[in-house]
Amino acid sequence: MIEKFTSQEQSSENKEKLLTFEKSGDYVFHGSADILESLEPRQAYNRNEETGEMKKDGDPSVFATPYAEVAIFRALTIGQYVSGKATSEFGINEGLLYFSSSRNLLERAKSKTGKVYVLKNKDFIDTRGMECISHKTVLPHEVVEVHFNDLPQNIKIVDVDD
Repeated sequence: MIEKFTSQEQSSENKEKLLTFEKSGDYVFHGSADILESLEPRQAYNRNEETGEMKKDGDPSVFATPYAEVAIFRALTIGQYVSGKATSEFGINEGLLYFSSSRNLLERAKSKTGKVYVLKNKDFIDTRGMECISHKTVLPHEVVEVHFNDLPQNIKIVDVDD
């Protein structure tokens, strides 16, 4: 049986605001735990599956997504440091967003406040479907705080080996 996270609380007005921005089609989103005045290009890295080494992925860029829920998930789970192993993942499969996270990251998210940066999509190029990039510094149109109850529903909880 696959265990899923389902929040018992209603999402906030802030999440509804983000979803309204998303529906307009004029914005993309960047989720972070950090307070940023501007988003500057950074070097992305991906793990080489054969060697396990981290390798540069493309040019330094600002990364965003057209999906508000992905930014919310990133703001509250990705990059959160916890003791032991932790993992989180998101993607799109057959047109549907999916999310997975280790239990310890979800528990940690209960006490976190994330920031979703609402950015004008005209400043980005879409090269990977759900990921948009900009090679220049981008100023946010708006910054929206998000909390645990704003996480996407039905996050698959995955076990991690300690």
